[in-house]
Amino acid sequence: MELLQIDPGNDTGLWKRQFVALRVLERLDPSAVNGLNSILERHPYPEIRQRIKGRAEQALLDVFTAEQGGYELIRIPGWVFMMGSPESEAERFSDEGPLHKVTVPDFYIGRYPVTNEEYGLFLKNNPDVPEPRYWAHRQYNQPRQPVVGVSWDDAKKYAEWAGLRLSTEAEWEYACRANTQTRYYPGDKEEDLDRAGWYDKNSAHRLHPVGEKEPNSFGLYDMHGNVWEWVEDGKHDNYNGGPSDGSAWIDSPRSSIRVIRGGSWGGGAHLCRSAIRRGFPPYDRSDYLGFRFSKSVSLGP
Repeated sequence: MELLQIDPGNDTGLWKRQFVALRVLERLDPSAVNGLNSILERHPYPEIRQRIKGRAEQALLDVFTAEQGGYELIRIPGWVFMMGSPESEAERFSDEGPLHKVTVPDFYIGRYPVTNEEYGLFLKNNPDVPEPRYWAHRQYNQPRQPVVGVSWDDAKKYAEWAGLRLSTEAEWEYACRANTQTRYYPGDKEEDLDRAGWYDKNSAHRLHPVGEKEPNSFGLYDMHGNVWEWVEDGKHDNYNGGPSDGSAWIDSPRSSIRVIRGGSWGGGAHLCRSAIRRGFPPYDRSDYLGFRFSKSVSLGP
């Protein structure tokens, strides 16, 4: 970062070192490069300018906007990751194990949880759909707040309308971690969580608009705290016997319990960890429960 922020002047040797630094930073922390775009797009070294231009063009290709409702999703490069938490992780629960290897293919996932503004478009186009439980409550109905008071079944109806789907549990955790294995994507400490999400100690006991905290390296916001998020999977006591290909784990078309991930504005720090998982009935409409969507890279949701 320091090397890239040095005035390049006319030193071609420095230009080449800065180009190497740029390539290294792209691998270590792609989001940090975004903060340097305004400087590097005018760099005198053609290779650096071209690389920044290429990143901008690729970023456009890596964003998918749903035709119905305009919900925005980011393409996540697939890879192999370790899902769950190790037994040594502080304040872990037994259903977060065993730690196991999962291969996730490329997919898209929402930059933010679905907001009231976006859900309002769905309601306008589907007048037979009932309003969320807290739709008229000023504490929960601001346009950029995540929509709450929506059941798993309601979220599925929105998904069908928008041509999207709920994330699988594996996709959700992989996207949240963004190539990290710490308790939260910024680190292991509670002060790290404070940078990334809203929870009981920093939320002032209220729901917050999306995007106010630090994103992870995939460019995703609010993965820790603010609202728990419905995913597709049915809830199991542990990961034994679960899929290893990133697909949803569903034993029957309608499970009595569905998984929620991420923690909320009213929960403790340990309930916002990357590995945390809880289960709720699909008809639940709580004031701390929302959702975000995914889309497969292949044809269809």
